[in-house]
Amino acid sequence: MREQSKTDDRIHVQKSDDDTSTILSLTNMNFLACGAFSNVYSGTAITETNQQLSIVIKKVWPSKKHSQQSNEIEILKMLGRLKHKNIVFLLYTYTKHHGDNICMGLIFESMPFNLQQFLRNQTRKIDIIEVKLITWQLFRGQAHIQRMDICHRDIKPQNLLYNPETGLLKITDFGSSLYQPVDHPQRSYQVTRYYRPPELILGAKRYGCEIDIWSCGCVFGELLKGRVFFAGHSSVHQADVIFDAIGLPTSEEKKAMQVDKKISETIINAYESDTSHSTEKFTYMYEQTELQQERSQSRVKNDRISTADMKKATALLRRILVYTPKLRMTGQKLLTHKFFSELFTGTPLRFNGRPIPCLTKKDLEKVNKGDVTLTNESKDTQE
Repeated sequence: MREQSKTDDRIHVQKSDDDTSTILSLTNMNFLACGAFSNVYSGTAITETNQQLSIVIKKVWPSKKHSQQSNEIEILKMLGRLKHKNIVFLLYTYTKHHGDNICMGLIFESMPFNLQQFLRNQTRKIDIIEVKLITWQLFRGQAHIQRMDICHRDIKPQNLLYNPETGLLKITDFGSSLYQPVDHPQRSYQVTRYYRPPELILGAKRYGCEIDIWSCGCVFGELLKGRVFFAGHSSVHQADVIFDAIGLPTSEEKKAMQVDKKISETIINAYESDTSHSTEKFTYMYEQTELQQERSQSRVKNDRISTADMKKATALLRRILVYTPKLRMTGQKLLTHKFFSELFTGTPLRFNGRPIPCLTKKDLEKVNKGDVTLTNESKDTQE
């Protein structure tokens, strides 16, 4: 990570939608977080027309050996053309030189929390309406980027923005994303471990956007469980946890995942089944024995969901978290599933006692029509 640098008060930027230049004045900039190649700040930007915007700036230092940062900008611009309401919107970009180093700035719309922060504030216990609201929007956003042949490769609660007031969710942080990744071999060491799909653990180098479906399924399971759904201590143990839950992959499933033969055989041959650790078919989610409550992997922390609702949710989850990538349930089939119908019928109330302002029947209608003509839906308001 580069040394934290002061954010300039006045910067020349390019608009992401048409690349025209303008000047922004920055105020109240606060450091939020840092990563291996970036720092993140939040504050206010004042445009030349005196419009005030709440923004987040991601500063990255591109490596001469890698072009992932510029790739991220191109992907964000592609996504920005449709302004999908469940995808973060890139407002501006800029480039600054600091000696021999180049700093690229990505300026985004701001939202109050990420999903991890929201869950922490709720002690990781949320009701079934909130689970459905979050999950539906997550899979809608995932289906949108998959239609555009974009693979996010790091979907997890930290990379999902969330507004507790409105319930609006947006997928963010496309720093690991690829466009049409299935065309060429890629590194299998992608996606944060807890959300990493089995084909990557087993060494696949050719994979598609279906890896994101698995990650979204893990987030769905985490919302239900109140803790990480598949919590492996290492990459190999991550595979063991998955095997405990859905069994060993068949020859056909390994072929469908395009696993690396040597890596997969090593991991699978080392696996030892232990029925006392079994989480098969996720039944432990609604049938908690004393032994399961003692084990961290099978302990369910979220006690705000009824047994009946948990059974329905896990039945759906079992159709998402499967080995064969093409069989992972997503898109229109998932979004129109009866499990989510409660969001669009009657007036369901959220945990704060208020109706859902971020979704209307129009959203469901658009999904039924293919959800391909979304424009001007980035605002955090009801239509």
